[in-house]
Amino acid sequence: MSSIKNPAKNKWSEHKPMLSGFLKSRKALPVIAAVGLVVLIIIVKSQPEMVHNDSQRPSIPVSYIEVQRHQLKPEIIGYGTVQPDLNLQAKAEVTGRITYIHPQLKKGEIFAKDTLLLQIDDKDYLLQLKQSQADLLANQANLKEMQLNIENNELELKLAGEKLKVREKEYARLKKLRKSGAVSQSNLDAERQNLLQQKQEVQQLKNKQTTLPSTLEVMKAQLEISKAKLQKSQRDLERTQVKIPFNGRISQVYTELDQYMQTGAQLFDASGLDKVMINAQFPVNQFSSFARSFAQDKINFKGEKEIPSMTKILESLGLSAVVEEAGGDFKSWTAKVERFSDNLDPKSRTVGVIVTVEGSYKNLEPGTRPPLLEGMYMKVSLQGAAIETVAIPRFALHENQIYSITSDNHLKRITLTDLQYQGDLVLINSQAILEASNKIITSDVFPAVNGMQLTPVFDKAASDKMDSWLGAAQ
Repeated sequence: MSSIKNPAKNKWSEHKPMLSGFLKSRKALPVIAAVGLVVLIIIVKSQPEMVHNDSQRPSIPVSYIEVQRHQLKPEIIGYGTVQPDLNLQAKAEVTGRITYIHPQLKKGEIFAKDTLLLQIDDKDYLLQLKQSQADLLANQANLKEMQLNIENNELELKLAGEKLKVREKEYARLKKLRKSGAVSQSNLDAERQNLLQQKQEVQQLKNKQTTLPSTLEVMKAQLEISKAKLQKSQRDLERTQVKIPFNGRISQVYTELDQYMQTGAQLFDASGLDKVMINAQFPVNQFSSFARSFAQDKINFKGEKEIPSMTKILESLGLSAVVEEAGGDFKSWTAKVERFSDNLDPKSRTVGVIVTVEGSYKNLEPGTRPPLLEGMYMKVSLQGAAIETVAIPRFALHENQIYSITSDNHLKRITLTDLQYQGDLVLINSQAILEASNKIITSDVFPAVNGMQLTPVFDKAASDKMDSWLGAAQ
């Protein structure tokens, strides 16, 4: 059987060794590259011409509100616990047995100022008082007697001086008569003796006049000592009655009836009701932003002799505070800013501001405004004097940037510095925001590209919220 041969296949078979040899030669690579380039040019030339589409990018609808400058009170929030403004650790000032205890002297009980709570046995102190009174009367009598003695001494000295003059004249007269023989020597000697006695009497009175004032001063000192002893006796007697010196609440009782108390023994602890204080802590960075609103001319420490007191500084700065229970639904209290803390808390890095609230018991409202008790955790809103600033809603802030709308409805990103957060608002002291635009975007824009075309839509709901927040901040 004869086989049929394919001429084309035989032809390829004949050239195959030649092609294989060509591909293995060095001239094959440039030839292949040139052929590929020619094919690529033919393909590109054969494509239809590209036509550019001039259609515009669609405008993005956004919501916005208009902002402007307002007179607002800067505010920061801090927290602290209630502490009584007055604390008393009552101790026995005299020694004795407890003879009376107020029936309601218990932990937590409230007493009015000057209520008698304890009585210490006063019999010995009454006796001491009587003795002091008697000593005072005796010293007063002795002093008066000494004053009379001084007066009598002056009178006696004056009379003795007159007598001495008479004796001197008489002795001189007898001495002349003795020369003439009219008077005997014995008479002259007797008169001379009388003269010497009178001189001695005058000298004694003068000596007494010198010593009496010193004795008088000693008696005056003794009188002052007796007065001091009397005052001490009166104080000791008063100290047998232990009264609470202010309207207060008892926090601890340490004594019982008939117990013998030594001087210095602890009787009870009490805290004041009329006024409480809160050492509110504020983060340093927030307080720094808040402090920038302080009027520099109100704080002047340049003159060493004219350093203002903390009270005057705070009054001039116009600081105020509102206190409310943290996390509670009770009514708030108006507080007074008393002073700044004397140091920076090393752990929390916070600044302490001490505020006080008066009359929390007198003005309490059961169920809506309870009294401020020691240990309550309070939220303190510290407000400064009103300043002119721009306020924007906090939700319109994007990592220290806001998106504004230019006059030709394009988006502009504005980077902000020196921000102060205040609840739902952010206060900005820079005027640049209003110079750029007073229309702030309140809706989400992604991506927010500078210069992109916008379709602004007024956000009435956000604007109403802003009006509410601004009203609360003014």
